[in-house]
Amino acid sequence: MQLLIGMILVPLFLCSQSFDYSISSIPEALTKGANAVVRIEHKLVEVPHIKEMNVTYRKVVTVLNKKGNSDVGAYAHYDGSERIRKISAVVYDKFGNKTKTYKKSDFTDVSAVSGFSLYEDSRVLFMEYTPTDYPYTVEYTYESTSANTAYLPFWYPIKDYEVSTEKSIYEIQFGEATGGLIEKTLNFEGYDIKTDRKEHYLKFEANAIGAVKYEQLAPNFRYWAPKLMLAPIQFYYEGYQGNNGDWEALGKWMYKNLIQGRDELPETAVQKIKSLTTGVQDPIEKAKIVYDYVQKNTRYISVQEGIGGLRPISALEVDKVKYGDCKGLTNYTKALLKAVGVQANYVRVFAKSEYQGDINKDFPSFVGQSNHVILNIPQEGKEPVWLECTSQTMPFGFLGDFTDDRYVFEISPNGGKIVKTPSYSNAQNKSSIEAKCWISPSGGLTGELTRTSLGIDYDNIYRIKDEKTKDQKDYYKKEWGSINGLTIVSMSFDNNRDKIQFSESLKVTAENYASHNGDRLFMMPNVFAQNTFVPKRYRNRRLPFEVIRGFQEESSMELTLPEGYIIEGMPNAVSVQNKFGSYDISYKLKDTGHVIVTRELLIKKGRYPKEEYAAYRQFRQKVTKNDQSKLVLVKESSN
Repeated sequence: MQLLIGMILVPLFLCSQSFDYSISSIPEALTKGANAVVRIEHKLVEVPHIKEMNVTYRKVVTVLNKKGNSDVGAYAHYDGSERIRKISAVVYDKFGNKTKTYKKSDFTDVSAVSGFSLYEDSRVLFMEYTPTDYPYTVEYTYESTSANTAYLPFWYPIKDYEVSTEKSIYEIQFGEATGGLIEKTLNFEGYDIKTDRKEHYLKFEANAIGAVKYEQLAPNFRYWAPKLMLAPIQFYYEGYQGNNGDWEALGKWMYKNLIQGRDELPETAVQKIKSLTTGVQDPIEKAKIVYDYVQKNTRYISVQEGIGGLRPISALEVDKVKYGDCKGLTNYTKALLKAVGVQANYVRVFAKSEYQGDINKDFPSFVGQSNHVILNIPQEGKEPVWLECTSQTMPFGFLGDFTDDRYVFEISPNGGKIVKTPSYSNAQNKSSIEAKCWISPSGGLTGELTRTSLGIDYDNIYRIKDEKTKDQKDYYKKEWGSINGLTIVSMSFDNNRDKIQFSESLKVTAENYASHNGDRLFMMPNVFAQNTFVPKRYRNRRLPFEVIRGFQEESSMELTLPEGYIIEGMPNAVSVQNKFGSYDISYKLKDTGHVIVTRELLIKKGRYPKEEYAAYRQFRQKVTKNDQSKLVLVKESSN
């Protein structure tokens, strides 16, 4: 089998001299709508036994314009467990002429986490190249070897939106000691993907995949793109042998070999946290004190998944240096909780605000599916309390949009299991506005308002409290961009971390809010709650669309009309309900000088077929149109 694979691969990895690198050799269909074209990508993974993994990689990518520069990807991480044996790159012009060559010594070699001693062994080699002309082509190759076999590379034959693939090949040869592979394929339907299976050998090949243009509200690329997930049944990681294929057993293995014993604390830290919780009996109240202590006494450093390994830095080290990545700070918080008698579980999660990525329940392997660590505190008969240990400002028990509503891997001494983080429902992500406005005869506006935000709306706004005054004012001028000449007179904020509720109180003015036309004044009575988002129109929508998180808006605004003016025309009430949400706005004449505007908007979370995009767009258009309806005032004497 070793000879067979060698015979297959030698021509592909050593055929650089016969490959046509010119732009003219790319099929026209693959350049259409593309920023870059992957001409060929070939990855060979060899796992002869459970303590050795070798990767040989070659990619030829043509960059068509500036947007495609990020698709070159000529870099490689290494550390004490993984070594880069060879790495090189060659740059070609649009005619296929060689213009620059990079040997291993030409790659920039830097610390992957600069300035932090706990991660000094983690480094990255990358190619520094500034193009002077487009298109250009880069051929990038490397060979690496690692004693760890838990991290089998996944295969993505399509790299991103607006990147086409001419040919992509993934081959893996695995020894008998691995026990075979667990395998999961996603979204292969509709693509030219060929599979070759032999004993201890797999090959996947994709050909001629055209670029997919991004469309507004399209689901995350990883939701619909083809993906191959592989893991050896028997693996070796950092001195320990383990087994994939069962979540419970994996959790026990990870707890025993990577987490257990990392929670030792210096006696000074133990005594400190015990003194802070003296007299407190309730475990959750103790946890609040611990969480506050961690937030005030440590800082987070961002470390890419895989750097520093899966094992968290010991609690002793974190207590000493007062910083850590997500693994280190989560383990440190867990250790402090243990010191005061509170049990917490270590949880691996795929964290991303724009994409609620689940750990695949049908692929029981703990690597390659997560990039972050959080905690949960179990409660008898209740939902667990979740803690984001990397934030110095996040309220206790609140996750926000970085890790909400997704399947995660919970690890405890009893084993591992897949659980789901809290979902902040449509109505929980809520903002409410109470406002009073006075309109002068000249058309000027003076306004006072309070806006209260909950759920993900809280997560989106609460940090503004600590920003510079200029940045705060700039934010509100953009937020209420329909108010020309808006001046922020005063601002105050109330961040109620216990209720997870944020309130903004503002006083504003605008000299020419209402416009004159003879004896009439024209103005929008819905001053502070205009939703102006209308999705882009597509003649032929190709992708489904998604509302990642729903939300609810409520507002009540009282307008005091200018003296000497009466209402000539007032907008009609509007009520809309459909599968995407609901919208209600109404206008009530309190007395001759006051108008009350009441508005509610609900947008529901959901993933919808492309055929319903036009209907959703029409709904949002109707909201925007009615939010901007005009009130017409006329001088009493001219009526």
